[in-house]
Amino acid sequence: MSNELGEFLRSRRARIRPEDVGFRSGGGRRVEGLRREEVAALASVSVDYVKRLETGKIRPSDTVLESLARALQLDVLERAHLFTLAGRAPTHAVDPLDDVRPGLLRLLTAVEPLPAFVVGPWLDLLAWNPTASALFGGFERRPPEERNMARLIFLDREIRKIFCTPDWDGAGLVAAFRVRYEESQSDPRAEALISELLERSTRFRQLWEEHGVVKRMSGRKTFNHPEVGVIELDWERLIVPDAAGQVIMVYSAEPGTQGATALSLLATLAATAAQSG
Repeated sequence: MSNELGEFLRSRRARIRPEDVGFRSGGGRRVEGLRREEVAALASVSVDYVKRLETGKIRPSDTVLESLARALQLDVLERAHLFTLAGRAPTHAVDPLDDVRPGLLRLLTAVEPLPAFVVGPWLDLLAWNPTASALFGGFERRPPEERNMARLIFLDREIRKIFCTPDWDGAGLVAAFRVRYEESQSDPRAEALISELLERSTRFRQLWEEHGVVKRMSGRKTFNHPEVGVIELDWERLIVPDAAGQVIMVYSAEPGTQGATALSLLATLAATAAQSG
């Protein structure tokens, strides 16, 4: 395999300041930017894996490429180039509207172990941290065309079991979606998604026909997770200025509670899964 992939990875870790991603800078550093062990920690893989990757001795999986793209704060074009160098097709088409700013990617890393993800105006998943993926059963395991929160919550059986607990009826999500839909001009992607949900989900169709237009910015949500049990988390919906309708969702728990313990366990599970992948 060509070592252009390794050269690209080295160039991208060289441009990141350690202090921007939670590491100490200063004396004793013999490399510019991040060390291999720091990239490994951010991407939840082993140092040896990063070394073999940079020397062209291993072909990474799509999951590892996704983790590296987030760790190295790659934009959409750089991410597509990363997949090309690795001999793999990008997992979704390059779309400037889906570009997540490097600062937001750093934020997703910085808030670990709190689950956090970025969605576009129609709830398409654009970026996430490992704990968020673990909370929802593995975003990476879903085909790119299915990585939409409305589609996953209403149509994905595994995620429905995790997310659709008795305390959640879906009204708030559908109402917020309708607000966005009625505020915007016709969008083919939104039309296609709504048509699919109306056809395939009885619950979505019922809620859509109620014409709710509430947009909540915070709340509390209970998850029924297959590995860590019932988790009660607070959520915040943060609008990203000047980012084409992007929103950050962050879940948290009161320190010292069962939810906080569960989030720490999820972070460990996510790191283990990424390293084995």
